[in-house]
Amino acid sequence: MWTVEQAMQRLVEELELTPAERENVTRQHGVVRQVLRERLASAEEFLSGSYSRGTALRPLHDVDVFVVLDPVRQPRGQRTPDDLLREIRQVFKQQWPERALPAFQRHSLRIDFSSGIHVDVVPAYRHEQGGYLIPQRDTGAWIRTDPKAHQEACAQADRAAGGRLNPLIKLVKQWNRARDNNSPLRSFHLEAMCYSAFPSPPEGSLLERLEVLFRRLSEQVMKTCRDPAKLGVAVDSLMEPGDREQARNLFQNAFREVGLAVQERVSNPEQAHQRLSKLFGSVYRKRGP
Repeated sequence: MWTVEQAMQRLVEELELTPAERENVTRQHGVVRQVLRERLASAEEFLSGSYSRGTALRPLHDVDVFVVLDPVRQPRGQRTPDDLLREIRQVFKQQWPERALPAFQRHSLRIDFSSGIHVDVVPAYRHEQGGYLIPQRDTGAWIRTDPKAHQEACAQADRAAGGRLNPLIKLVKQWNRARDNNSPLRSFHLEAMCYSAFPSPPEGSLLERLEVLFRRLSEQVMKTCRDPAKLGVAVDSLMEPGDREQARNLFQNAFREVGLAVQERVSNPEQAHQRLSKLFGSVYRKRGP
């Protein structure tokens, strides 16, 4: 049986994509980006979302491709968000007439691949004051964002924490995933709250650092979480007061359980393993295969 610290380190490793998986993802988003370049003559396209920030989990379900349209060739004009997404959808219909049409999402189009990974295409226009405008179908509005600023905010937070933050973000995301949809926390909200957790490198073992993070998140979730790019609406704008209370309770419970596992890791490792297995799900293992 592994020690608790060995099991936690293996868990972090299990959440990382393998080289073969990364190669497959690169191939799939590369195909999509080539279509965008050839058929749209886009001004720019780049990866966004958690994959681009290095905080995505294995198994990976989606990759975001951010496509910036040329305002001369593809002027926004009077286009509605729905108009633009339909036009981009038509591009893929023409390119791949035998395939199922991309699915509409709130800000993007989803293109499914047989591997189980889908590529989300987010069309955008540059904003004259910085950042980008992206469509929002449910409101018919154009909202301002900047995924490049999100990437830099994540990188800065990880540097401030001495390179120790991103593994903790992945652990917290896995904990949230293991809640089986019983959590009101969206992935990016959870991640953005982590950025302010460690203004200096945290001390202690991986498990002890995780305990501190859960405590700080239980406090942070009761506050408004601003967009890390300092644009647009707050990341948690859709949360209701009851959602915040529920999330705080979940964080506090996780804080207690991790704290108990820290105390038991030497004196009662079997009990500590059981606690952590409940927190992280079946991906957590106490021994090798």
